[in-house]
Formats: sequence, structure tokens, C-alpha cells
Amino acid sequence: MATQQVLRVNGTQLLFSDVTDFPNSGAGPPTTAANNIEIGTATVVQIDLTGVAAAAARQSAKTADLGAAWSEEWLLAACIEFETAPAAGGRVDFYWNGSPNATAGTGNSGAASGADASYAVAGKAQLRLLGSLIVMNNVINISTAIRTFRMPYRYGSLIVINNASTAFRSTATAMDETHVTITPVIPDIQAAA
Repeated sequence: MATQQVLRVNGTQLLFSDVTDFPNSGAGPPTTAANNIEIGTATVVQIDLTGVAAAAARQSAKTADLGAAWSEEWLLAACIEFETAPAAGGRVDFYWNGSPNATAGTGNSGAASGADASYAVAGKAQLRLLGSLIVMNNVINISTAIRTFRMPYRYGSLIVINNASTAFRSTATAMDETHVTITPVIPDIQAAA
């Protein structure tokens, strides 16, 4: 009897990083190879997380385009570099401003602007929580599988809230490790055996 299997493959990642600080013109990989969470060649979306203080937030540009036909399931991963090691147990929260419109200032949730800019945390109640990176007492914190989720619209922007005890790496030094990825997980029907 012939059998078929449905396996999963990774599609093209969205890479949220600062094109002025992240190595190789924003395309990565980070300076320290061990901190790389990229898979293949990602689509870069601008977000400058340099110096984001504890309890502050930042939003990415709304250039995140999932494609005309996008994957049903996505996986969030993050590498965050702090100025000093935060207290263990804090977190960095990731939210999504899903939008049916590609224009930066149109159709956004939670008063997101659609531009790479600071974000008023009060609007987070209208955003979709993607997940949280629970931090350890390390300057660099990495989680490659924070959470899987579904995307409601083709366009959107990432909102990052620093709920850890210390600020992200400041402008005094290069922010060359911090990057966040959202990876589509695509069903792949295998040929009959």
C-alpha cells in the first residue's frame, strides 16, 4: 500500500533588525555566529531596537508582507542583546499589528503608525500577542521557538515591549546581535512511497 506523509518545511523568514547596525546592511548574520537564528535568506523588515528602556516599546516598519497566499502557521524566534544582564525571569513581549492594508498609516490596530518608531504601550490591548522571550541573567538571550501562531492579514508590523529589568544595548555600542524572526511553517505533501 502506498503511503503519503505531510511533513513541514520552513518558508522565507521575515527578519526584523536595524539595517544600520545589523551586519551586512541589515541582512545578517549577527557578528557572533552562535547567536544566529536566521534560516536561509530572509526578507528584512526595519526595526531599531537600540536602547529600548525597560517598560518601553518599539514598532517595526509596516513593510512586513506575508505574500498573496501566506502560510497558516508561523514560528517566532528572537535574539535580544541587553546593555547589562537583566534579572532572570523578566521578559520581552512580542505583539503583531495585523493589517489588511499595505499603506503604513492605514488599517492599523492599537494606534500603530506603521513606521519604525517608539510605541505607546497603552495600545497593546488591541494587538495580537505573539509570545514572550523569558530572559535569563545574560546580556544576550535567545529562544528559537517562542511560539507558533496564525496571521490574520497579509500585512503588519512587529511591536516589541521590553518588560525586562534593563535596557536593550544602547547607541554607544553596535546593536549587531539583536534580531527577531518570524518563520512560515508550510505543510509539504511527500510523494507516495
